[in-house]
Amino acid sequence: MEQVPCSFTDYALRVYPFLELSDFHRNYYKVLEAFALGRIRKLIVSVPPQHGKSVGATTLLPGYMLGLDPDTRIAIASYSGTLASKFNRRVQRILESREYGEIFPDTTIKQGAKPANYIRTADEVEIIGRDGALLSVGREGSLTGNRVDCFILDDLYKDAMEANSPIIRENCWEWYTSVVRTRMHNFSRELIVFTRWHEEDLIGTITSKEPCREFRSWSDLEEVGENEWLYLNFEALKSSPPTEIDPRNVGEALWEERHSAELLKQKQELLRKAEADITNLTMSAFQILFGQITVLTSITMNPVLRLILMKTE
Repeated sequence: MEQVPCSFTDYALRVYPFLELSDFHRNYYKVLEAFALGRIRKLIVSVPPQHGKSVGATTLLPGYMLGLDPDTRIAIASYSGTLASKFNRRVQRILESREYGEIFPDTTIKQGAKPANYIRTADEVEIIGRDGALLSVGREGSLTGNRVDCFILDDLYKDAMEANSPIIRENCWEWYTSVVRTRMHNFSRELIVFTRWHEEDLIGTITSKEPCREFRSWSDLEEVGENEWLYLNFEALKSSPPTEIDPRNVGEALWEERHSAELLKQKQELLRKAEADITNLTMSAFQILFGQITVLTSITMNPVLRLILMKTE
């Protein structure tokens, strides 16, 4: 690969000058850059809601990867085709921007009706003169006939209600194994970015069946096996010891400027009160929603608790 014209963070700030980047985002973007450069082949990142995970991984990252290698074929998947198409359109707006063209002049897409023999729809866009493309698909959608070099799976469950449905979880796993995995080749890469809801979600199932290494140090990039997943969990309120990737002290908020420790503690108290009448709850809703555990414990939620969880998205 040719010399990288700029870091992922610098690229992000040039095409999205309105971005607010905390220390968390800068570390998160360094991880995404390592993925874009091929230093990570299989990456899982779990992030609390409303912390900008999709802006980084599903809106900004595809354009950066297509700029680095215009022959890359990327597929974005989410819980609905509508949301996946929205991500695709956002990426297309970046690709046609003046700022993007200044960084990656060789990666261009169809403008209006020209050139006529290239595709540009809400679900697919092709790079002019190259083999690259960006596809989008909803969970349980089809990618028949498409080679995929990189999959970005962003929140395959809409909310707690979906994730707590055994039928939806089983359908999601079946779709992943029969559609996602069958479109991949020896050098394909996978990025899974989720807000976690249940121990048996896609992340839980993958990590129980395949080798997985917790991403704690930059040296893990050199030590991870070829077919091993790197798993990075960002807690909203830090409860585990500091690491090189997430050096916060216990009790510090992930994004203090937007979701302060005080606000998160208020949410924690609200959820605790909602849980007070549930006798079979083995793990608090706050721990599940805001990432204070890596592998989640299954819970049975009453309708009030489920509604609160959905309102915190």
